[in-house]
Amino acid sequence: MALEKAHSGNKKMTFGENRDLKQIVSAPAPITGKIKRVNVNFDEDKHIRFKTACAKKGKSITDVINELVNDWLRENE
Repeated sequence: MALEKAHSGNKKMTFGENRDLKQIVSAPAPITGKIKRVNVNFDEDKHIRFKTACAKKGKSITDVINELVNDWLRENE
């Protein structure tokens, strides 16, 4: 059973066809050290503004998104 989450458009996000939903929700994720790629869709204006702001701060988009996700996880896990 895949964990599905509806999002904009007609697509659904799945969380592994062969994963046990109870295990995913209840167990902390193992730290593997592997890097996973995540694609995010922004409208063009927001992307340009975000990229410009990152450049002004001397940070990569990846670094800023990682900081934001880390903050969100601290508040929501």
